[in-house]
Amino acid sequence: MECRKFEITLVSARNLEVRETHKMKVYAKISIAGDPNMEKRTPVDKKGRANPAWNFTTICIIGKQAVEHDGVLLVITLYCSRTFGDQCIGEVCVSFKELFNRERTLWGRLRTPFSSPKGVGVGKTVNYPLSGSNSGGVLKFSYRFGEVVIVDQPSGQESTLASVAQWVVLIITVVTGVDLPIDIPFSWKMFHEV
Repeated sequence: MECRKFEITLVSARNLEVRETHKMKVYAKISIAGDPNMEKRTPVDKKGRANPAWNFTTICIIGKQAVEHDGVLLVITLYCSRTFGDQCIGEVCVSFKELFNRERTLWGRLRTPFSSPKGVGVGKTVNYPLSGSNSGGVLKFSYRFGEVVIVDQPSGQESTLASVAQWVVLIITVVTGVDLPIDIPFSWKMFHEV
């Protein structure tokens, strides 16, 4: 199965608005396709308040075709940690296709084989506005895609993860109305902090 590595570093956020800014302790959750059962969480920033910084890096393996269709989303949700239940501050939802295409451009031009080795991204730092945030909050993160590699088909317990990927494909098909022959595996076993 053809896959590629995706590395993301949540750098910081700024201009977050929550009622009690003096007590703000902010963390982020990263997921693919918004699945709460398969997500990573940053440590809580206790000092940055409305401008938290994490510099949290994690890596996952995604199917090669995840960057070819708009329906496969990276979802980053920010929360204010509270004693009686955490409060959602806002989120960023962006397709892997958009991220892949942004990384493959250099000053508005497509990178050539001479400017980037065999499909390996050199990385990109981006700022995205938080949806659901009235304050104009912005999330800053960097990311890069690795080259395409061949991995073994999942077996045993990991086969349930493959079935989750099939559900993601089904949802994409239902939402877009287009029957796409997509095989988008995700390796959550390899989803870890660096």
